[in-house]
Amino acid sequence: MPGFSPAVDVEGIVDLGIRGQWGHEGKILLLIDGRPMNELLYSTLQLANHYPLDSIDRIEVIRGPGSAVYGGFAELAVINIITRDAASFEGVAVAGGYGQIGNALGHVNATLSFGTTQTGVDGLSASGTVNVGHANSRGTYRDFAGDSFEMSRNASRDPMLAELVLSYRKLRLDGMIDNYSLETHDGVGPVIPGNRQGFRAYHLNARYAIAVGDKVTVTPHLGLIRQTPWEITDTTSDLFYRKTVTRYTAGATLSFDPTKRINVLAGVETYADRAHLDSNVITGFQTMFGTRRDVAYDTIATYAQGLVNSELVNVTFGARYERHSAVGGALVPRVALTKVKGRFHAKLLAAQAFRAPGIENINLSGGSLEPEKTTVFEGELGLKLTDHMFVAVNTYDITINKPIIYGVNQATMGEEYFNAKRTGTRGVEVDYRIKYPRGYAGINYSFYSARGKNEVESYEVPGRDDVLLAFPSHKVTMAGSINVTKGLAINPSAVIYGERFGYMTGDADGNPMIGRQAPTALVNVYALYRDLLVPGLEVGAGVYDVANQHVHYLQPYGGGHAPLPGTGRELVFRLAYERKL
Repeated sequence: MPGFSPAVDVEGIVDLGIRGQWGHEGKILLLIDGRPMNELLYSTLQLANHYPLDSIDRIEVIRGPGSAVYGGFAELAVINIITRDAASFEGVAVAGGYGQIGNALGHVNATLSFGTTQTGVDGLSASGTVNVGHANSRGTYRDFAGDSFEMSRNASRDPMLAELVLSYRKLRLDGMIDNYSLETHDGVGPVIPGNRQGFRAYHLNARYAIAVGDKVTVTPHLGLIRQTPWEITDTTSDLFYRKTVTRYTAGATLSFDPTKRINVLAGVETYADRAHLDSNVITGFQTMFGTRRDVAYDTIATYAQGLVNSELVNVTFGARYERHSAVGGALVPRVALTKVKGRFHAKLLAAQAFRAPGIENINLSGGSLEPEKTTVFEGELGLKLTDHMFVAVNTYDITINKPIIYGVNQATMGEEYFNAKRTGTRGVEVDYRIKYPRGYAGINYSFYSARGKNEVESYEVPGRDDVLLAFPSHKVTMAGSINVTKGLAINPSAVIYGERFGYMTGDADGNPMIGRQAPTALVNVYALYRDLLVPGLEVGAGVYDVANQHVHYLQPYGGGHAPLPGTGRELVFRLAYERKL
C-alpha cells in the first residue's frame, strides 16, 4: 500500500506510520473482523509476527480519516483484516511456515482453521482458527552508549491466537484469545538484561441484525475486551509493568434505505473503561493512577452518515460526536464527492478526525491532555486506460492540531505525554495496475512533505523541514504474480524506501546523533504450487530480502532508541492442506 512505512517504538515494538505521520499510538485503527485490536492503555499496536496470515481472506484499508464512523483510533487510517468465514471453508485447513536465516531458525508458524455451515442445525454455522509461532531476528542492536546484544535468540516474537465464530441466522457470537509475547533487551533504548514481555487480550462480541420491514435494519451489539498489555513481571527490571484494562461496549447501528439511491447509517455507542494495577509494587514503569490503584472512564458517541447517489455526483456526508468523561467532547464532520463516468473516476474528500487520549496518556500527563484533532483534504483522479490497465493519482493535505506527544525522560527514565502545537504533511500517491489471465502486476509511488506543517520538535530533522524522523519522503512498491503453469505461480515483490533520517549513533558521551539511512530496496520472491499431487495441497518457497539489506527500523521521535536491525535474508517455506467436508 502506498504511504505506509514501518518504524520502532520502544522495547522492540514495530508498528506503522502513514504519510509521514507516526500512527502507533491511537492514530491507526486495526480491526480483525470488525474487532478493534489496539490495546487500551496506550492505544498502541504490535505488528511483528503477530497475526496469522493463513486465516486471512482479504485486508481492506482506508488511507485517510475514519473517525466519523469508527471513532478515535481511526484518525489517519483504518485497516480491517477479514478472516475466512464458514462458507468459504466448508472444511478444515492446516498450514505451516518455516524460515531459515543463515544457519539459524528464522521463524516457525502453524495455523489450524475450520469452518462449516453443515452443523446439523438449520441456520447455524461455525468457524475458527488457532495460530502459534516463534520468530527470531538477526543482527546486532547497539545503543547510543555503545553497549550491544546479538538479536539472534534474544529478540523472539511469539504469537498465540485462537478465534471462534458462531452464527445463527441473524445472530453472530465471536470470541478471541490473543496472547502475544516477545523478548526485549533494548528497553527504551539502553541495552538491559532480557525480559519476557506479554500482550494478552480476550475479546467477546455479540450482534444481532433485526430487519424492520424491507428498508430498515437495526443491529444492536455488545462487546467485552480485557487486556494486559506491556506486561513484565520481573520486579527487578527497569521495565516492570503490570496493569489490566477492561472495556465494556454497547451500541446499536441503524441502516435505512428510503430509495435505491439513498442510504442512511446512524448509530450510538458507549464504552466503559476500567483499569487497575495488578501489583502494588511501584518500580520500573509501574505507576499509580494519580493516588489510586484503579481508574474509570466512560465514553458515549453518536454518529450518522448519508449516501446519495445521483446522475451528477455521489455525495457522502456524516459526522460523529464523542464525549469522554475526562477530556470532554469532539465533533468531527466528513463530506465526500465521488463519481465514476465511463473509464474515469474522481473523488473529493474533506474530513476531520480526532484522537482521544488513552488511559496512560491521561495518567502520565497529570490530567492536562486534550484530544488532538486532524483535518484532511483529499482529491483523486483515476483512469481505466484499457480493459487490463488502471492508473490513479491521489493528493492529500493533513493537519493535526494539538498532537499528543510521547517521550521518555532520560534522566528519570519516566514516561510523559503533552499536547504540542501542530504537525502534518501533504503529498501525492500514484497507483498503476495491470492484469491479464497469465498474471498481474502493480506499482505505486508515494511522496510526502512536512514543509510548513510540522511544529513538533521531537519529530524534526535538523536542517530539513520537509521530512520527519524515520519515514522516507519517497517510497515505491511493486508486486505481481506470474502463472507459469497450471497451479504454479511466481510472486515477486519489492519495496524501495527513499532516504530516511533518525537518531543513528551516539557521540563520545553517549548522546544520540541524527544520521541518514541511505535508500534501501527490500526485494522478495516467492513461488507457490497449488493442488500439488492432490487437491488442496499447497507448497511454497521463496526468499525474503534477497539482497540482504537488513532494513533498519528507526524511531520516529526523539525517544532515545537506536535503530532496530531487520531480519535480513531469510529462506522461507510453506506447506498447507485444505480438505473440504
